[in-house]
Formats: sequence, structure tokens, C-alpha cells
Amino acid sequence: MESAEEWDRCLGWTFELISEDPVRRERARGRLGVTQDRRSEALYAFNEVWRDEGLSAADQAGGRYIAERRRTLPDALWEFTPAESYADWAGLKYVLLYLEWEAQYPDEWMASGKSWGTKHGQLHDLARAVPYLATEVIDQLVDLICLAVRREHRCEDVGYAVLARAVGGLRLRRLLLEIADDPDEGFRLRARYLLWLLDHPEAPKPKVSQWKAWLRSREVDPVLERAEPVA
Repeated sequence: MESAEEWDRCLGWTFELISEDPVRRERARGRLGVTQDRRSEALYAFNEVWRDEGLSAADQAGGRYIAERRRTLPDALWEFTPAESYADWAGLKYVLLYLEWEAQYPDEWMASGKSWGTKHGQLHDLARAVPYLATEVIDQLVDLICLAVRREHRCEDVGYAVLARAVGGLRLRRLLLEIADDPDEGFRLRARYLLWLLDHPEAPKPKVSQWKAWLRSREVDPVLERAEPVA
């Protein structure tokens, strides 16, 4: 998809997934399930046509599959966009939506739209795109990072550490300093780790082993931040 109008026509309704109204969220999740079923049916039809009728007959079925992918999450986000083009990419707001959905309503995200690979790719792509993004988008990224710090650890959250280092800036530091005094030890430690990353640009790229080593250096049991088992 290229135009903002096309993205909104296909996916504008998905912003209901992060509505404060649980009824609206449930309705949006139902619609998402329908679009995912249509995507799966289109893929099945494409595979059947390819097997039984060959390449030329598969073109039309393949077009339907691509069209159905554009109408659902997370599939619509599987579109390669160079980092330097992110600022003008109409799909960017849906990437931010997808990450906010997981941060705000993790159980609903798990039930209806989970894709750890998509989350991993989005966070690392956003980190590479930071130099090209507008200030208002950077502010949204700061908010997402702080949401991740203030909740239970989840799979692929190390991507938020990568993103935090790329974003930096006074606003992120100020918010992390506030969380660094939070009564919750987990929140406190995550914020302090991110501040350490910002203060040590020479340190290697964030990864789970680095986080655990940082905890040990502060005589904290690394088991504190072990991710809960996820299906």
C-alpha cells in the first residue's frame, strides 16, 4: 500500500483496538478475527490453485491473498520500508498502534494479534529510522518505551532497550529518572538499566545477556526479569 487513504480504508477501524471502551475493543477484535480468517482462506485458495492449475491461474488468487493481507493485522505491517522513508510511510501510525495495543491490552493482543517476530522487527526498524522521524513521532516512541518499562516483562522487550538508546533525548531521560524511583522494584531496575545504556554509548547493543549481567553487577538476582512463559 502506498497512500494514506488506502491504509486508512483498509485499517482505519483498527484504532478501536486501543479504545478505552471495552465494548468497542471487543467489536474490533471480532472484526479483526474475520479479516484474519479471510486472509487464511485466500492463502489456502492460492495454494490450491497453484498446485492444481499452475502459475497463470495462481495470479488472480495471489492478488486476492495480497489484498486480504492488507486488511488485517499484523500482516499489513509486513511491508519493507527503508529507514530513511519511515517518516513518509503511511503505515507508520499502524506500527505504533500495534505496539501500543500490546502495551495497553496485552491479553487481548495475545489472543487476537500476537506476532513476536513482527514486534521484534518493528522495534528494530523504528530504532534505525529515528534520525528521520518527526518530533511528534519521537514523543510517541518515548511514551511507548515508558509503557514497556512500567509493565511486566514480555517476549522481545529487549527491542525497547535498542529503541531507547536510539531515541535518547532529555524527555526520555526525565521520564526514566522519575520511574527510577518507583516503588516497584522491577520498574525501577528497568528504568535504571535504560539510563545506564544512555550514559554508556560505548556498550554493546542491548540483549538479554547484557541485561542479566547488568543486574548481577548490582547484586540483583537476574531471575527477577525472566520473561513469563508464553505460548
